[in-house]
Amino acid sequence: MTTEPTTTIAVLLPSSCNVNGDAENGAVLARRARARGLAVELVPVESVAELPSTVHAVVLGSCDDPSAPQVLEALRPFRDAFIAWVEAGVPVLAVANGWKLLTRRLELVPGSWVEGLAIIEGDAPLRRTRASDDLAVVPSGRLELDAPVLVGYENHGRDFRAGTGVESIGTVQHGRGNGDGTEGALVGPFVGTHLHGPVLAKNPELADRLLRLAITVAGGTSMLDESPELHALDEIAANARAQIVSALA
Repeated sequence: MTTEPTTTIAVLLPSSCNVNGDAENGAVLARRARARGLAVELVPVESVAELPSTVHAVVLGSCDDPSAPQVLEALRPFRDAFIAWVEAGVPVLAVANGWKLLTRRLELVPGSWVEGLAIIEGDAPLRRTRASDDLAVVPSGRLELDAPVLVGYENHGRDFRAGTGVESIGTVQHGRGNGDGTEGALVGPFVGTHLHGPVLAKNPELADRLLRLAITVAGGTSMLDESPELHALDEIAANARAQIVSALA
């Protein structure tokens, strides 16, 4: 039996930020941890009052556009927690609108901008047409992934213009991404992306990168051994990626 400490994963606002199944990225992290024999606690969090005393990984999915103003207000009380998490090295995964609400400002309707939580420097202008397609991304070397490509699908109405200190998670091979040939946002332990799928189910190498960070924050030392369950899951993901890349080629 493992002596590694329990890793706590907080999934924020799952009732309103799961329109593309993105809140299930938390379940992916938990399953991959448990398949290794690690103890993990998966906690849905709808308000700051429900936050566990200690959090080792954070998942924020995407909301739909009509509910974005309400979700933004629901997220504002979490601002200090987000700042503390990033400073402490806690991995944070935010997807599509969930990520855009954490930028400095975003355009909700044409010509009307609102202030975001300013956790991530940059802004999110509306696109003239919605980006809805498969998205393939060559990952940045900063992610230190063995995978040659990250895949998923994008379904968003805003681009992203990175500010100071914000890197992308990679270069777009197919799709729109940020709108400038790059995809996502990478700031320390924070990963923002347009990739749906959920992204961690289709890209287990990225999931394990976040899980390693979470285990380190929890005071653990090991991912432990691979398991037959993980090998099966990874094979499914690899086959899905191969089919998508082949179709796009």
